[in-house]
Amino acid sequence: MTKKKVLQIPYGTKDVLPGEARVKREIENSIINHFMAWGYDEVETPTFEYLDTFVDESTGLLSDSFKFFDRNNQALVLRSDMTKPIARMVATRLNDGRQIKRISYLANIFRYEETQAGRQCEFSQAGVELMGAAEPSADAEVLALAISSLRLAGLSDFTVSLGHSDFITGLMEEAGLNEDQSEELKKRVLQHDLVGLETLLTNLPMPEDLKNIFQRLLLLHGDEAMLDELQEIVKNAKTRQALRNLSEIYQLAKEYGVADVIRFDLSLIRSLDYYTGMVFEVYTFDMGFPICGGGRYDKMMQGFGKSCPATGFAVGIDRIMQATQFDIRRPKHTWAGLRSFVADGEMVIGWDTQVPRFLWVAAQGGYGIQSAYGYSLLARNLALNEPLAPVLQQQGVQRARIRIGGDDA
Repeated sequence: MTKKKVLQIPYGTKDVLPGEARVKREIENSIINHFMAWGYDEVETPTFEYLDTFVDESTGLLSDSFKFFDRNNQALVLRSDMTKPIARMVATRLNDGRQIKRISYLANIFRYEETQAGRQCEFSQAGVELMGAAEPSADAEVLALAISSLRLAGLSDFTVSLGHSDFITGLMEEAGLNEDQSEELKKRVLQHDLVGLETLLTNLPMPEDLKNIFQRLLLLHGDEAMLDELQEIVKNAKTRQALRNLSEIYQLAKEYGVADVIRFDLSLIRSLDYYTGMVFEVYTFDMGFPICGGGRYDKMMQGFGKSCPATGFAVGIDRIMQATQFDIRRPKHTWAGLRSFVADGEMVIGWDTQVPRFLWVAAQGGYGIQSAYGYSLLARNLALNEPLAPVLQQQGVQRARIRIGGDDA
């Protein structure tokens, strides 16, 4: 008896269908070309590495890594992050004497995740690493590049949450917390567990004014005025320096013209433990997970026998595609720059010329998003300005009028 083939795909993976694949490639190309225009050379690393590459004393190994053995019984791991492989590459292969290196990449990443919106076990990332520069100007550069890349990819409404790892570290040092207490506190902050944080603080002996800052930690979101206020309150030198560093980065972001989307979040702790300075995450409309994130990691290269300051970020390509759908769905995008086709007032099929990623479909007063591949023929005609009548007739449309940017044409 012949064994029946398994038709399902592995947990946490997905097929990228016609149309979607084209849209994805367009986004990838626009972002990686933008990186190159800023002077970041593209590199590639192996899909899997020796396990030791992803393990060091300071960060350990991510518990969600995919691990396996080769035929020589060597422990290997699918890359769960691109920063460490690039750090290995720089330490071992790029000793060309240049102090500052600008590197970009486009790669698939593998992590065992609980599958939900925005999370897959295999996903695409594009990112940059700026290595050899310790100044705030380097952090401002990668921050500005991240923001301009998202705008180039079609996102127009997003917020950058900017924080600093030393803000919390300094507070914990001042409070005299041991390693276990510090890890437990960071866990509560990472989970945004306000009740759990309050319960933990009641059992930790510390001065009342310091405890008040910890109690406010998850609510420390704001603008420059908040940084100025905290400078007058906090006493720890490391914490005060973190606030000054954030202020310097923000002033430089103004010069880049990207400060309008930045908000400070002093509770921000990224899930990767190697960050040593500024950290940031990018959020957009109706999405409860970041589409982009990064920060400074000055100590990682020490694990490869070399001291080198570094900063960078990664943006999720799949998350950009999801975010673009939400962005187009917002009412303010309904007619702005939209080519639409109306038949007897019953159906609208539109293609956003400002964000050419997905078709916008409305019927009988409602609206929603459909993947581009579902209407690929119509999308192709719109993109190439080919005759539309045959396409509309295939959709059952006998009479139609065209509106461009809200005006009849």
